[in-house]
Amino acid sequence: MGRLLAFAGITVVAGIVVPAVLYPAVRAAHAVVGGAFLGADAMTCIATIVATAITVRIFGESWRLSTRLGADALGAWPLLGGIASGWFAIAAPTGLLIWMGALRLVPAEQGSWWVGAGLAASILVPAALSEELVLRGYAFTLLQRAWGVRAAVAGTSLAFGLLHLFNPGVTVQAILCVTLAGVFLALVRLAFNSLWAAWLAHFAFNFVQVAVFHTPVSGLAVPQPYYRTVSAGPVWLTGGAWGPEAGAAAALGMLGVSFLLAIRAGWVRVRRRGWRFDIDVRPHGRREQ
Repeated sequence: MGRLLAFAGITVVAGIVVPAVLYPAVRAAHAVVGGAFLGADAMTCIATIVATAITVRIFGESWRLSTRLGADALGAWPLLGGIASGWFAIAAPTGLLIWMGALRLVPAEQGSWWVGAGLAASILVPAALSEELVLRGYAFTLLQRAWGVRAAVAGTSLAFGLLHLFNPGVTVQAILCVTLAGVFLALVRLAFNSLWAAWLAHFAFNFVQVAVFHTPVSGLAVPQPYYRTVSAGPVWLTGGAWGPEAGAAAALGMLGVSFLLAIRAGWVRVRRRGWRFDIDVRPHGRREQ
């Protein structure tokens, strides 16, 4: 618990000091490229990396083992698996809702899709890394060591949900779905034993909503050139103004992909016996290396 509190404190301090140090460079970049350069998310990401590196160094930990963001956790399967997990968990239910008519595509202001997608990526890439490194990086490892994998998944997922408590248009269902997304992302890390995978799953999950379907993400408005997707069905199903991730359809998409990830992580074993499938739940799964 002491190391976790120290990590939290160092992260808060770094979140203040690092942006203050980098602000002159960010201001200069704004003067050169104008509003196209967004520095806040990048500075937060750098502050998170610095805080994690300092904490790991202070306690003599291994960056590789503590964060699962080392070279050994980087490979084709973690990268492709992470992207695919995040992509299909939200793209399948959102596409189904559009096909059903519960979500509708409507015309929007003109603009460049590529510029909009690039702007979205410049925000979402560092934002996803910041949240993953804080919650499912070092903190996840500490909780897993102290109380086991279930406590690590539950604790970091609850914290993930509460981090979105003050987003615009927040509802109880939205927080519950974001908490479920935390469980989903924790399973991505466990299934591939890689924070790279969780980071890319997180990014892909949000990028699909923003750049492909042009919906809000976590209640936040984003550029929507040419078209946007609006809710035409019950909010409990579509997520309403918060975005598809807050709807029951997305929850089912995350649960479906999570089931496949649980099989990979060793928590569930499925055996076929003729036309019947036996499901064996293994509570401890396999341990991270």
